[in-house]
Amino acid sequence: MKHHTLDAVMSMPADLFYPVGTVTCIMVWIAGRPHARSTRKTWFGYWRDDGFVKTKHKGRIDQNDAWSGIRDRWIEMYRNREVHAGESVIQKVAANDEWCAEAYIETDYGKLTQAEFERVVRNYALFCLAGIQGTSDTEVDDAEGQ
Repeated sequence: MKHHTLDAVMSMPADLFYPVGTVTCIMVWIAGRPHARSTRKTWFGYWRDDGFVKTKHKGRIDQNDAWSGIRDRWIEMYRNREVHAGESVIQKVAANDEWCAEAYIETDYGKLTQAEFERVVRNYALFCLAGIQGTSDTEVDDAEGQ
């Protein structure tokens, strides 16, 4: 940030590189303009749902042909620096601040269903009881279905 401006950060799907478990994000920088001297706020996108579905023998696939529409919407949101509740936000950040969308995106608890809440609590309880380490919610869901 001493030499460049952080223009945007996009949080990507948790299983982007399935079956390898890694947290990924994209950062866009404006080269040659020190962040501290820039008046530009950073745009954060929460791009977790890319429409891909994990399948047993093919990995992640665009089973419902949703990717092109999602991709186009994401690009338009970024290019126009659009703010959508739960999906994107603009925030002034410095070197010591958090650089992920999750820190600034407002959570819409109105979309939380009783079934989803119970599923997450059940998965967490199984996680604690089994002493599972490094297992994602999806892997716990898969284990429950077997």
